Amino acid sequence: MKKIFSILFAVLVSTGLFASKGMVITQSYTDASNKDAKITVTWYVSQSQCKMSMAYADGKLNSTTFFIPDGTSLLTYSDGTAPGAAQKNYFSIPVQNINGSNSISRVNVTNTGETKTLGGILCEKVIIKTNKSTTEMWITRDFKPDFYKFSPFFQNSIELMGLSQEGLQGVPLESVTKDNGGVIISSYTLVSAQSTELGTGDFVVPSGYKNADETTK
Repeated sequence: MKKIFSILFAVLVSTGLFASKGMVITQSYTDASNKDAKITVTWYVSQSQCKMSMAYADGKLNSTTFFIPDGTSLLTYSDGTAPGAAQKNYFSIPVQNINGSNSISRVNVTNTGETKTLGGILCEKVIIKTNKSTTEMWITRDFKPDFYKFSPFFQNSIELMGLSQEGLQGVPLESVTKDNGGVIISSYTLVSAQSTELGTGDFVVPSGYKNADETTK
């Protein structure tokens, strides 16, 4: 009995070391420039780590791609079987080589203090303005990870740019970006948000994938 208790205690301790409170957030994404596409984005977020998957379908292409910030690089790979049973690869992109389409270096961020509940999660409305657009997003208040730190890895995200500039903790659950004429450019609508335990194993490339740089040598 003492030996069994010791084993159980060791398991609980090791789980506590590698798992932490997290959230899995699924959103439906709409892009005005690609109205025919069905895009679903899922974020896996812990206090200090994140992973994003994007499922894309437009009638011609159907794919799911994953993105994992890993220190100084962004790891990316696609789900499914490689064509012709070829080796499944992942790519490691140095953060300094990631170029976003946004040419904006600074934004105007307003914490409105307005709150509402989305998917059972208390959120606050934050407004981000640029010279070309206005983004209204709802970020989590009860769950406050350092999500803003991943802005360099997702440079097309106005939401992350605003969070990073102000050092705001939390994750956007919903967001709408409009141009100066009030026309919607893009939006995220919450599908689901679930609190869960996420460990280091949730933020690594699955076994069976090899670094593309190594396979070409």
